[in-house]
Amino acid sequence: MNLVIDQGNTFIKIGVFDKGKLIYFNSYQFFDENITQCIENPDKISKVIISSVKSAYPSAAEIHQLLAIKASTPILFLNNNTPVPIKNNYETPKTLGKDRIAALVGASLSNPGFPKLVIDAGTAITIDYLDEHNTFLGGNISPGIQTRFNALHQNTGQLPQLKLNTETSFLGRNTANAIHSGVQNGVIFEIDQYINHFNTLNINTKTILTGGDAYFFAKNLKNPIFVNPNLVLTGLNTILEYNA
Repeated sequence: MNLVIDQGNTFIKIGVFDKGKLIYFNSYQFFDENITQCIENPDKISKVIISSVKSAYPSAAEIHQLLAIKASTPILFLNNNTPVPIKNNYETPKTLGKDRIAALVGASLSNPGFPKLVIDAGTAITIDYLDEHNTFLGGNISPGIQTRFNALHQNTGQLPQLKLNTETSFLGRNTANAIHSGVQNGVIFEIDQYINHFNTLNINTKTILTGGDAYFFAKNLKNPIFVNPNLVLTGLNTILEYNA
C-alpha cells in the first residue's frame, strides 16, 4: 500500500492507495500526533510520497514516527526535479506549485488523447492546460473564494468577514449579500469564461475540477465539467509509482 500526503495552504490531506485505488482519505489542519491514528495497518505501507506547498517539510524520521510506519519505508519528497509522467513546458519549473503538477498528472490518467483544462479551486484558483499529448503548456493563478472574502475584510474599513453562502440572491440588497453575490458570481463568471475560451481553441477540451470549492462550482457553472476531489492525491500516487 502507498501512503500519499498533500500538505496544502489550509489542510493536510492523507490518502492510502492499494493497487492504484484510494482506500482511505482524511484531512487535518496540522501535521501532528493526531495524524498518527489515520492508518489502520501502518506496517503494510510499502512507500510514501509527501508534497508540500510550504517551504519546510517534516523530516523522514518525523514522518516515520508520527505515522507509526517502519523506519525502512522509503519516502519520496516531491520537488521540481522529481521525474513525472508528463512533459512540463513551464518556463520556471522551480516555482511551479507541487499541487499543480500533481493535479496535472492526475488529470492525464483520464480521457487519454484529449486536452484537459485542470481547475483547482481552493485557497488559490489555478487554471492549467494539458494538451492531448500530456504536455503542460502553462496556466493562471487567481485568488480563491475565501481569499477574496478575506481581502475585502482586511483591506477595507467596515466590510464584514464572510464565508461562502450558497443561498445568496444574485443582486445583493444589503452589504453582506452584495459581497456574497459579488465574490461568488464573479468567480463563477471567471471560470465559465475560461472554459468557453479553451473550448473555442479546441472543442474536445475536457474540464476537470478539484479542490475544496469544487462542488460549489459544479452546481453553478454553465459548462459541463468532471469533478474529482482527490485529483491531487491520485496524481501524487501516480508519481510515486512512476518513481518506484
